[in-house]
Amino acid sequence: MITSRGLTFTYADQSRPALAGVDFDIARGESVLVLGPSGSGKSTLTLTLNGLIPQVVDGRLEGRLLVGGHSTQEGSVAQFSSRVGLVFQDPEAQFCTLTVEDEVAFGLENLCVPPQEIEVQIDRALAQVGLTGFRRRVLSTLSGGEKQRVALASVLAMEPEVLVLDEPSANLDPQGTRELFGIVRRLAQGGGLTLVLIEHKLEHVVEWMDSLLVLDREGKVVYRGDPRTGFYEHGELLAAAGIWRPKVVELVEQLRAEGYPLPDRPLGEEDLVVEPPAAGVDGSALESVCGRVIRRGGQPDGPGVHSASSATESPPLFDIRSLTYAYGHASPTLFDIHARVPKGRITAIVGSNGAGKTTLASLLTGVLRPPAGAVFLEDDDVSRLPARALADRVGHVFQNPEHQVVRDSVREEVAYSLACLKGVKVLAPEEDAEVDRWLERFGLQEAAGANPFALSQGQKRRLSVAAMVVRAQQALVLDEPTFGQDEAHNVRLLDSLAELKEQGKTIVLVTHDMDVVAEYADHLLVLRAGELAYAGEPQGFFAQPELVEVCGLEVPFCERARAWVWWQARPVPSAEAETLVPAERI
Repeated sequence: MITSRGLTFTYADQSRPALAGVDFDIARGESVLVLGPSGSGKSTLTLTLNGLIPQVVDGRLEGRLLVGGHSTQEGSVAQFSSRVGLVFQDPEAQFCTLTVEDEVAFGLENLCVPPQEIEVQIDRALAQVGLTGFRRRVLSTLSGGEKQRVALASVLAMEPEVLVLDEPSANLDPQGTRELFGIVRRLAQGGGLTLVLIEHKLEHVVEWMDSLLVLDREGKVVYRGDPRTGFYEHGELLAAAGIWRPKVVELVEQLRAEGYPLPDRPLGEEDLVVEPPAAGVDGSALESVCGRVIRRGGQPDGPGVHSASSATESPPLFDIRSLTYAYGHASPTLFDIHARVPKGRITAIVGSNGAGKTTLASLLTGVLRPPAGAVFLEDDDVSRLPARALADRVGHVFQNPEHQVVRDSVREEVAYSLACLKGVKVLAPEEDAEVDRWLERFGLQEAAGANPFALSQGQKRRLSVAAMVVRAQQALVLDEPTFGQDEAHNVRLLDSLAELKEQGKTIVLVTHDMDVVAEYADHLLVLRAGELAYAGEPQGFFAQPELVEVCGLEVPFCERARAWVWWQARPVPSAEAETLVPAERI
């Protein structure tokens, strides 16, 4: 279905190729998972598959790419659009209309599909992505996750031969992620559809993908083949390229080292079967292995082990009192919220898409002003503080990093924030080394001269965080800071935030990643349909699986693995074995 030979592409304003001599073949009906660190050319590759590169995006393309036997350099983008359906990393980048139904209909209208058939296709596509009843909704009122589903529905409505998804779950809550990939899995296994998927959430997809295509930091292919072979036999090669193995694989390797027999090479929890320990194996090792999160960072205390002083014992930095907020004449997005954010701790704000997380973050930083209730920053009402005085104390990293770019290069963006901190308009030449240190800390030194809008989504996110961290405010509120990050940069960024906490800074994270919550958060605020469903330590929330499920979230991998593996590996007397509940029902 797809053939690439020597594919090389260099953006017009770049000197280094984003893709360098890429060779691969994808069979019709094959599902391929594309992996690589941030900036490795994954998104660039997707743009070549329907001719946007080189026909729309400026740059120099070399080599050959065929889709269905046709060169993407010769056919028009319009011709390839009905054959290759592409869902961008940022859904807003592909919206053309104002409402959900118009967006889903847009491609069908351009293909001259009869109106009565368009109506049927709209309902079918929205049902596929779980948005039945959203036809009349205005796109600007949707959450980030809902926008991603609309983008997918607009592509599915055209029934393409090739479906290309660039991190489609980046803005989805855990429950929405499971539902989305359930849809994509059924589409891929239904026969005929060729799937090209870029995704960092390996656990949700890797066990049903046919093959891997791995790019390194130079935009070159370093592995093409079976996922089990890649992760179990070429782990060091993938790690060198910046690819981390699925957590199940890491768990299996640790269990094997302790003497537990695992005959297969599982990639997902569905495949994980642990036999009782062999004779002579210390069964107590099981708890030590499964009782810890598989950490990739350098946090010495390990996951779930925080500072001696409990978050509940710390004085509040933010005091949220009777907070209610509604957009226009709509129903309240937040209703009567009472909560505290402890000083010098990491607080995570979690909830399903549309629960009000971003709204609450914006109220904490004064971006929005509450019509009812108040947010106090220590003794000051946030809504009454001058904007400059508030910005000097609280930083806000938006969900979309492009919304806060103010300079023309990566270096200038960081230098501007540093100049604001020092109270000058321009930094002195001897202070350039300080800018370099910040760029290196966030893995942006190679992109120092690039325009921020030319970066990958992961690089944009790191730049927005770096530019705000530089200012050294008292508190930092980050909306989905791990969006678009590969695992290595993800850990690097979060460990930097943990260091800031140790320096006495207060960190507020809006996130869908429950493993991040388990590993880094001291305090947790859970929103459900605009109301506060839980406030307290993360472990207390995860100990209530029914509440976790109702809130559209999931128990972290570490907790699921501990219960799952313990149950399967426990020695069971033969008389008791007949009465046990099947493991998959636990």
